[in-house]
Amino acid sequence: MTMNYRNFIYNEERGFIFAYVPKVACTNWKSIMRYLAGHKDYLDNRLAHDKAAGGLRYLDLTGPDLALLSDRGIRKYSFVRNPYSRILSAYLNKIEDNLPLGSPNSAESHWAKVAGKVDEFRLATLDNSQFPEVTFEVFLLWLRDGKNYLREDEHWQQQSVLLRWPQVKFDFIGRFEYLQEDSKYILAQMGCDVPFPSQKDVSFTPTDADRKLSNVLSDNTRQMITALFNADFKAFDYDTKSNVFADQSYHGNRR
Repeated sequence: MTMNYRNFIYNEERGFIFAYVPKVACTNWKSIMRYLAGHKDYLDNRLAHDKAAGGLRYLDLTGPDLALLSDRGIRKYSFVRNPYSRILSAYLNKIEDNLPLGSPNSAESHWAKVAGKVDEFRLATLDNSQFPEVTFEVFLLWLRDGKNYLREDEHWQQQSVLLRWPQVKFDFIGRFEYLQEDSKYILAQMGCDVPFPSQKDVSFTPTDADRKLSNVLSDNTRQMITALFNADFKAFDYDTKSNVFADQSYHGNRR
């Protein structure tokens, strides 16, 4: 199954495109996009993620919308994150939060079903004595060796794939590690007159992945992450030897 990632949001009135990346403050950015589109309830995180009812124009890049990406008259912005902390945040939010499997609160959720697919992979291919439950390492093994199409979900897809890098030429790519500074720059370019919303503003509990990263990084997990996301480390100049932060010598991407 080939995924059609509809993560490029077009604000035609203001003349720019913002390409969101899941697990890179994407709820906050979608909220900003809804504000700039004139929605008073822009902090509603449910509507922020509702492509049908959220009131934003998501480009379908399988058709005529593709031409907009090569239009240099349309400004293009995005944000990226260190692959180490991004993939851990995805695991904590989408997989660990739905464990143990079969709990009443998550039994019917989409993400509980995804966690179930990871567990099916564990039971079918891994040594149960070594991997008795779905851990971060099991999740990475599933991403590396699994066959289910859900491995291509946007929450753990490579950022370079989601941003169609390097074919799409961005005016600015900010960094999650410099969120406060870089978001101010992009908001000014967009002509936005409200501050970047906090996690509390959008009612989203942070995963605290940066702090937890040192607890889950082993030689095995580090090697798998650098292999799975090698293109991202290279494309956005992240240091594979750094657990959390970007290479301090590289800040932003103004083109």
